[in-house]
Amino acid sequence: MKLSALLLLACYAAAAPAETLVMGIGDQAFPPYKLGDATLNPRHPGLSVELMQDVSRSCGLALDIRLLPGARLLKELESGDIDAVMMLSYSAERAAYAVYPMKAGKLDEARRLATLSYVLYARKDSELGWDGRQLPNLRRSVGTNTGWSINKDLQKMGIPAETANSVEQNFDKLANRRIDAYAVHESLGDAYLQHHPSLPIRKLEPPISTKPYFLPFSRQYAAQHPRQADCLWNAIARSRDEQLRRRIAAYLDAKD
Repeated sequence: MKLSALLLLACYAAAAPAETLVMGIGDQAFPPYKLGDATLNPRHPGLSVELMQDVSRSCGLALDIRLLPGARLLKELESGDIDAVMMLSYSAERAAYAVYPMKAGKLDEARRLATLSYVLYARKDSELGWDGRQLPNLRRSVGTNTGWSINKDLQKMGIPAETANSVEQNFDKLANRRIDAYAVHESLGDAYLQHHPSLPIRKLEPPISTKPYFLPFSRQYAAQHPRQADCLWNAIARSRDEQLRRRIAAYLDAKD
């Protein structure tokens, strides 16, 4: 009788649904970390989306993804209507209602989801310069990917941009002198050139912009589920870099 009760209890535990983490993501694509706008690309949802799916499983959580406009995303995190937000940078204003990974009272960048850097690439025989603000000797436009945030950044800097649909198209335009430079996520650009070492392309320094992005939790969720929050942050730190190396090639020319 006692053995039957234990077996029944074990079967019940195995059948019990996993606890759910409600995670918000902005409804705009930011390749390669999230592809698709109001819906996720089923084949290539994004590197960080895949990472969150993996680490949620490892922490025994079911992941409920909500795609929301930016302003609503922050409001629902503040109200506790969602538990966490994927890929949010740190600010003191956000830290008033969102809990970020900390260590010794400081932001723990080791437990970030990703560091997003946009960099410029130019032909090796180009005289183009870059000082972090200006592009001396720029004669043609800078290539970018359609719909990426870098377009607005370049516009604010007064740098003319010309869009294309993929990494491959932009590097082809650069190699054939149809654009003078290409602004793209460093992880994508470096991976593409690693697979095409014969291209006469060089990377310009410094990056146009660099910032760590995190998985912050609502204060309500962090207070009620501190173990789950730590499990996810620690799993992200362990898995992030290896997942990038393993999956980046699949995103070189993935489209939204």
